[in-house]
Amino acid sequence: MAERMVKSNGMELWTESFGEPGNPPILLVMGASAQGILWPEELINLLVAGGHYVIRYDHRDTGQSTVIDFQKNPYTLEDLAKDAMGVLDAYGIAAAHLVGASMGGMICQLMSIRHPERVLSLTVMMSTPLRTGVVETFALAFQGQATTEGLPPPAPRAIEVFLAAAANPPTNLQEAIDHQVKVARAMAGSVAPFDEQECRRTVERIFQRARNPASSANHGLVPSPTHEQAEALKNLHVPTLVIHGTDDPMFPPAHGVAAAERIPGARLLMLEGLGHDIPRPLYGEIARALLSHTGARA
Repeated sequence: MAERMVKSNGMELWTESFGEPGNPPILLVMGASAQGILWPEELINLLVAGGHYVIRYDHRDTGQSTVIDFQKNPYTLEDLAKDAMGVLDAYGIAAAHLVGASMGGMICQLMSIRHPERVLSLTVMMSTPLRTGVVETFALAFQGQATTEGLPPPAPRAIEVFLAAAANPPTNLQEAIDHQVKVARAMAGSVAPFDEQECRRTVERIFQRARNPASSANHGLVPSPTHEQAEALKNLHVPTLVIHGTDDPMFPPAHGVAAAERIPGARLLMLEGLGHDIPRPLYGEIARALLSHTGARA
């Protein structure tokens, strides 16, 4: 593996690559407020063993990438998609397999709409289809207010942990770490016992390597996809796999079903007990699904 800072869309982004550069590339795009290191190296190694060159990166406002004053320089999902495309440019990659988790799934959908010629395949993990109002719906849910959108809001256990933090915000680093561990516990599915010690080590690393830990909250200010972007989804024609969990508390299963229905030709893999995380017991199954979808050796 090799770490590298790249220039992309006016940003400086931290990236890390695994495997041989000549192999078919996979770009891993993580979710809102999340650093690239949340893509597990054990999973990445399985993809490399399957014949891929894999890249993960920190979004702007996360990890070691550029920190933005959002009030002075607001950005959109489109900007985040351009950031991701710039990573491919920096590595000299003409086309790649895109794998996006949570908000990363929406970013990858938008990349596929804007530049289908650069997308070998699309995988949307624990996410939702591009649609208007998604940010507003979730904001209402996390404020404890009812929503009227067709797709279900986050599960009560997810809402409760965010409401608790809003009522009693962390006042120091240790409290911030404790809160993130509680969030991770709430996001975890039932497929495996929650490993608090491993989670705490990961969270501590996230805080240690962040240029500004508070800046990741800016992703919560990114506006919902536009009507035009949502409508364009029906014309998306790239090989698409949707991976979702039966126990996802952030995007309940109906979101995965909707993504598979709205993206033409998409295939849905619903994993029993998967939450809004990537747990070790499912690394093998997820890797096999990705290798099969990308045409690599399983």
